[in-house]
Amino acid sequence: MTQRIACSPLTGRIFLGRIDKAGVAFTGEKRDVTSDVLGAVIGKAEFHGGTFDIEGGGKRWIVTVQEAAQAEPAPKEAP
Repeated sequence: MTQRIACSPLTGRIFLGRIDKAGVAFTGEKRDVTSDVLGAVIGKAEFHGGTFDIEGGGKRWIVTVQEAAQAEPAPKEAP
């Protein structure tokens, strides 16, 4: 069986696992790799200066990653 990475249409989480012979469903255990995948996308974008293209299936996407400004912490309430 082949391993595949796929995005869950129900949760939006990214999973790694073995797929069935038809290639349409995970079989057995699958592992949530969402943080790993997103970290890799950030790393790839940094390598390419913040943006890169993905092409496949006759389509093209432009991926841009920009670090967000740090939010200021909320003021502490007086006792």
